[in-house]
Amino acid sequence: MMRFDKFLFASAIFLAVNTVSALSLNIPKSLIDLGMAKKFPKEKLTITLDQPATKFSKERQKIELCGTWASKIPQRSGEFCVDTQPVWNKEKGDIEISKVNILKLATADGKELSGTISGTLNSTILTLLDGTSVYHVPDMVGKRLDAIEIQENSFKLIF
Repeated sequence: MMRFDKFLFASAIFLAVNTVSALSLNIPKSLIDLGMAKKFPKEKLTITLDQPATKFSKERQKIELCGTWASKIPQRSGEFCVDTQPVWNKEKGDIEISKVNILKLATADGKELSGTISGTLNSTILTLLDGTSVYHVPDMVGKRLDAIEIQENSFKLIF
């Protein structure tokens, strides 16, 4: 009988540990979008990025981020779209965008971008967006995160 009790106790601990490690939390896209909007406008040198809008891709596990850009010198404006991937910053307890890949750079008037503006936009967009926090995990959850899964309308955080 004693062995059976030990077996039940060991089984209960095993189930509890596996249940805890399978803990997940869904963060709705609306909350991510709200957090993202607070980070804009972003400005560096003469370039300003604004009006962020996201689209989540479950199949590719990527976030598409689009918005507007404006250059002060020369005065030009347009739209941009980038592909990003969420990463976990353990020190801050933040989910940040990383691995930024430019998908689209267009002018508002449909004219071709000059080499100078195109080069400035490329480097500015990459440096301004990389590392941008899109969500801070509440401190009570802790700093351990095993994975981030992108759903169509949420992030699934797996602890």
